[in-house]
Amino acid sequence: MNKLIKKLWKIILGFSILASVLIFGILYILKVNGITEFDSDKPKYEPLVSKDDERTPEFEKGLEIFLNDCRKCHVTKGRLHNYLDGIVDKVGVDYLKLYITKQDSLTENKDKYALAIKEEWGNQANSHNFKYSENELNLLIEYLK
Repeated sequence: MNKLIKKLWKIILGFSILASVLIFGILYILKVNGITEFDSDKPKYEPLVSKDDERTPEFEKGLEIFLNDCRKCHVTKGRLHNYLDGIVDKVGVDYLKLYITKQDSLTENKDKYALAIKEEWGNQANSHNFKYSENELNLLIEYLK
């Protein structure tokens, strides 16, 4: 009977140590990643906007388009990833309008820039084929500037 109690005690002790290690490991991972609260209420999404951004009415309308359509994949235009920062200057307004509205056509016609982006992002199935009016495109580009 004494051997059975010792064996049972070792099993309980082993599980206690394992549970403690797991709990402290999870807490450490949460702390390292900056997770300190577990609220069910999600804060309203506020995109990062540089202090240098001029908040014109056009900028605000472009931001609204970005939030409605683009933030599904692009968190912001420049802070958490920088590949949209300066994109207007990099590719030009006309090409950017074409890329936003006809990315599939560009890749089908072997456009080097469109193919390079597609390859860089793992040839994902999603693409930019938005049906924006010219005015909406101009507003979105105003935000991206």
